[in-house]
Amino acid sequence: MYSLTKRVADALLRRVSRALPAWQRPRAEQAYPARAPYQPTLPANLVMFGPAAAEQFQRPVGFPPYHIYRLRNVHVTWDGAVFHNLRLFEPSIVYAKFASRFQDTLLLRQWVGERVDVPAPCVAVCHDQWSVGNYYHWLIDTLPRLLVLRRHHPHMRLLLPQPLPPRQLPDYVSLSAAALGFTDYVPLSPRQILRAGCVVLPELTAHSLTQHPEYVVQARAELLAALAPAPAPPATRRVYAARVADGVRSLVNEAEVDAVLRELGFEKIYFEKMPFMEQIQLMRETAVFLGVHGAGMTNMLFLPAGARVVELLNEEHGDLCYFRLASCLGLPYFWAPGAGTSPELANQSDLVMDPDQLRRIVTAALGPE
Repeated sequence: MYSLTKRVADALLRRVSRALPAWQRPRAEQAYPARAPYQPTLPANLVMFGPAAAEQFQRPVGFPPYHIYRLRNVHVTWDGAVFHNLRLFEPSIVYAKFASRFQDTLLLRQWVGERVDVPAPCVAVCHDQWSVGNYYHWLIDTLPRLLVLRRHHPHMRLLLPQPLPPRQLPDYVSLSAAALGFTDYVPLSPRQILRAGCVVLPELTAHSLTQHPEYVVQARAELLAALAPAPAPPATRRVYAARVADGVRSLVNEAEVDAVLRELGFEKIYFEKMPFMEQIQLMRETAVFLGVHGAGMTNMLFLPAGARVVELLNEEHGDLCYFRLASCLGLPYFWAPGAGTSPELANQSDLVMDPDQLRRIVTAALGPE
């Protein structure tokens, strides 16, 4: 009954939206051309595997053109979707194919619900539904958008997604935004809709799950200069970033993996329990960084030059975003494939690692003693 009622309501709303006046066409005040594709540096241990495994790493990364838009008299959700009169502005979401998630009854909140008014001056929107509460997507997708914004609108007010109590805004959000010069914020909770006289929206600088190398390197340099300016101690630590037991991509044979890594001198840590500044400092002291595919791997952003990265990744359904990130940063990357336990879950599946193969891979990453 609920599904039928929603389909009928959505159909009625689509009909109403076509009858409403179209809102002012957005103005692209800046346009950036597409960047030439590039081939990421292949994994340092690719010779351990056959040609079929190598093929997935040999695909070049392409880059679309992107723009800075200025929009007038619009509404914005807490996760950065811009709309008005039941019409969504598709460049404000990750991919156009996700538009249905932000249409129909959701957009009634233009007239119904709690609103926050910002008539003037402009407010910038630089995040989307993937970067709300996600460490990787904030640092790798949103910070490059802030760098683009700063070229033309330094110190502009910034819309920030404010979680509902008892949750708080993650410290990495405000600290990283401030490091790039943005300290004036408009917080917006999931229960609120922003009504803005002017919105400035820089698009993603690369397809999500890929990275624009120049912006990533610049963001890294500026974060370290602002948040960790003191000289780093010698990088000697071997760090294993573990995942919490009740999360996705858990290691089924974690005890065996732990035993191998202890034998090789790794310390096991949980980034979820560490403040942002402590994570940065730990990475500056790390020579070899190992972890299961997940947002914690983003911390390779703060590794010193020459550090090595080992990623435990689903051999059939793994996403290569951290392989590409390591290439952007010039870090040697070692692939440690694991067997997924649930093919239907694809990259979200738990993993089983072969302890002997893992020992060989990590030993190669450690290099000669």
